[in-house]
Amino acid sequence: MSAVYFLIPGARLPKAVTSSVLSTLDRRVFDELTRGADPVQVQQLVQRPILEGAVHLVWLQQVVGKLGGMPQTAAFEWEADGGPSMSTETWRLWAYHFEIDDHGRRTVALTHKFTQDERNRLHDDLLALVRRFNFQLQQWEGRWYLTRKDDWECQARPWCAQNHQYYTESCYWGEEFETMRVAIAEFLENHPVNLDRKANGFETIDGLWPEGGSRRFLLKASTLRAVMANDTFVHGWAQNAGLLNFRTTRVMDAWPEAPEGDLLCVIDDLYEPYRKGDWDAWAKAWPIVWERIQKLTAEAKSRRCQKLVLIASGSVDTHTTGVEFKKTSGLFARFSKPKSLSLEDFLNE
Repeated sequence: MSAVYFLIPGARLPKAVTSSVLSTLDRRVFDELTRGADPVQVQQLVQRPILEGAVHLVWLQQVVGKLGGMPQTAAFEWEADGGPSMSTETWRLWAYHFEIDDHGRRTVALTHKFTQDERNRLHDDLLALVRRFNFQLQQWEGRWYLTRKDDWECQARPWCAQNHQYYTESCYWGEEFETMRVAIAEFLENHPVNLDRKANGFETIDGLWPEGGSRRFLLKASTLRAVMANDTFVHGWAQNAGLLNFRTTRVMDAWPEAPEGDLLCVIDDLYEPYRKGDWDAWAKAWPIVWERIQKLTAEAKSRRCQKLVLIASGSVDTHTTGVEFKKTSGLFARFSKPKSLSLEDFLNE
C-alpha cells in the first residue's frame, strides 16, 4: 500500500500552553483529513541530550537513509549541492551570535547576513587556526565547511536544534570541541570584521558551529518515489539512496514528477517558532501548514496513494497517525463519517 508521508517538525505543544494555543486554531482541515485515523503512536527516537530538539532529523535519517546515530548531514549536503567528490570527513559551519541573559548564553543565528566579503577577510587567518586542529577550511555554494582525514572525536547538536538554545555541556561531546570553540571565539572577538559589524550596529559573529560530521558513502536503496524538504542534505540522502535529483525538491504546492509509490514531504513552518517558544508565530503558521498538506494530499490521492501518514515531532519523540483513503458512496454515505483524531492527543508534548 503506497502512502503519502508528512513529517511536521515542531508540531507539538508543551502542556503549559496547550489550552491557550489550541483555542486559537482552526481545526477544520485537520478534522477533515484525520477522519477515521489510527490512534496516535508514540515513538521516542532521542535518548541523548545532545539530540534534544533534533528528533525529526533522526527520523529522516532512519527513513530516507536507513542510518542510525548522529545525523550525518554535511557530506550529503555537499554532495547534493554538486560539490567535488571528497573522501574526507566533512562538517558544516554556521556563524552565530551569543545572546546573554540571567540564565546564560543563547546561540542565535545572525540576523544581519554573514557576507562573502566578511568570509574573504576572515579566511586566511581562520584557515591557519583550524589547521591546528587538523582541519582544512572549504567553501561551496556560499557555505563554509571543515574537512579532515581522520574522524574528529567530537559530536555537536545539529544547528537547527541548537539555534535559540543555551550553550551548555549537553549540546556537545568531546573535549576538543570546547577547546576549538574558545580558540575561534578569541580569534573573532577583536577581528576587524567584528569591529566593523559593531560600528554598523550589527550583532557580532561570536562563533562558528560545526555540525553533521560525516563521510560520503553509498546508502541502501530507498522505496520513496519523491521527497520534498527545505534542507539540502535530505536531498543528498535521497539522491544517494537512488532517487533522481529532479524528484528531490524544496517544499512546493505540487509534487515533482515521479512514478507511483510512497511520497514524503517535510513541512517545517512550525519548527523555529516551536524552538523559540514563540506560540503566536506558531499559531500563525498553523493554517499555512494544513492548507499545504491538504493540497498535496489531494494530489497524492490522484497518484493512487492509498494512505495518509502524519508525523508530528517534538523534543525527543514523534506522534504518528495514519488514515486510509476509502471511497464512500451510495445511500448511506452521509451516515458513515467516522470521528476525527483528537487534536490534543496529536499535539500534546
